[in-house]
Amino acid sequence: MSALSRFEQLMEQMVEGSVARLFRSPVQPVEIARRLERAMESQQSISVKRVIVPSFYRAYLNPQDFTAFQPVRAQLEQEMATYLSDLAAERGFTMLEHPRVALAEDPAVPRRGIQVVAELVNTPAAETTQVMSATTAQAAPVRRGHAMLLLQTSAGPQPIPVESTTATIGRGLGNDIILEDTRVSRHHAQLRYKARRFWLTDLNSTNGTFINGARVNETALRDGDVVSLGGLELTFKEG
Repeated sequence: MSALSRFEQLMEQMVEGSVARLFRSPVQPVEIARRLERAMESQQSISVKRVIVPSFYRAYLNPQDFTAFQPVRAQLEQEMATYLSDLAAERGFTMLEHPRVALAEDPAVPRRGIQVVAELVNTPAAETTQVMSATTAQAAPVRRGHAMLLLQTSAGPQPIPVESTTATIGRGLGNDIILEDTRVSRHHAQLRYKARRFWLTDLNSTNGTFINGARVNETALRDGDVVSLGGLELTFKEG
């Protein structure tokens, strides 16, 4: 049985019980669940080895529609979170923590309307580094050879391909190369291919950018250079 089928079955059981009168609202729980599913699908972060989806979801309803759910709000939020957890497992997605769902009211939402906001919730330990490559398909391909950043992890060297002529590096999800490490700024540095070489530029990061131990603002990279982003070390490889 699919995650959605299990959720629908549970809602049917609730309607058959003493709370049936609460579901005469023009907005049905399954409609909210489908909106949550769409939010999960549309906000994927492509990782080196996994697809990460948001863990926190807030569904906004018109105050009149929201009132009908108030008596069973906590139970619905819990069941919807379980549904999302099952759905993620079913589709091979990764959540950085157990999902949470919150129902809220907003007068700006029209009657029968549902607006969902989804967020990635994660507070990694300083020594734990997750790497994601979010380079889009439209990015211009690198014309010369192959370049990568090599990250040393407890599981061994992890290659991070440089797949475009311009790539931003940082902790924020809007970067092309995402390093989930507290030493790395949200927008830490930029790699750019120009004049037949790769150049690394610091983006006013908090902890600085270093090449072979020397702090830099912008410099050309050579094969084997050790790049330090606030203390997180990677080796630049080109060939």
